[in-house]
Amino acid sequence: MIYKCYLILYFFSFILSNINAQSNGFSYNTLDRLYRANVDENGRVDYNEIIKNPYDINTFINFIKNISPESHPNLFKTENDKIAFWINAYNAIIIKIMIQNPNKNILDINLFGHSIFLKKFLIGNKEISPYEIENSILRKRYQDPRIHFAINCASISCPPLGKRIYKGVTLNEQLDQKTNFFLNDKNNVYFDTENKILHLNKIFKWYKKDFLIKHNTIIEYILEYIDRKDKDLIYSEVSLYKIKYYNYDWSINSQ
Repeated sequence: MIYKCYLILYFFSFILSNINAQSNGFSYNTLDRLYRANVDENGRVDYNEIIKNPYDINTFINFIKNISPESHPNLFKTENDKIAFWINAYNAIIIKIMIQNPNKNILDINLFGHSIFLKKFLIGNKEISPYEIENSILRKRYQDPRIHFAINCASISCPPLGKRIYKGVTLNEQLDQKTNFFLNDKNNVYFDTENKILHLNKIFKWYKKDFLIKHNTIIEYILEYIDRKDKDLIYSEVSLYKIKYYNYDWSINSQ
């Protein structure tokens, strides 16, 4: 009897330690391990390997079924803890969708392509979709455009996954890093200074108002992050630039 009591106490202490660890910004171990093992330096994902070894993704998905900032607000001490949770949850359920539909582009999974983002998952004892996480939670509540460069839709033109999870204690640095990386990639942002054309990823078209929360123009937002010696010149000629958008590549971001 005493032995059983010790086992029960150990089990609950283990669960609580994991909950407290994630709420304080430490590693969600299984998801972090999955990224390190299956995401390369370019953000490409080895989905086939995850399919063969699904323990880490399934463990994390099972973990968030009962835990969220809504179901356990006392476990998320800061706004950054909450944001980090929802980014990690979004990216994890997208991976889950992809391994449930091997070798398919995400828009080819359902008959009506974008409807896949309405697929419901149990998070914090509540049914919620990736669409709701992105738009009703991350965008609406926190209004930080850098979030767009942290969530991943399993596609080539989407901001790439990193090799580590997001943590509340380092969130600002991580979001700045992801934003800098994305905006300094010519496949996403390219200034044609000769013809005065700015070529952009369509994220800037779809979510334009998010980038104008604290800036007058998209170009002003971009100039805050890009690494160019002629930034002052571009800024002085902002009114001369026209914006064109790259075609969005929805091909799977697999290795």
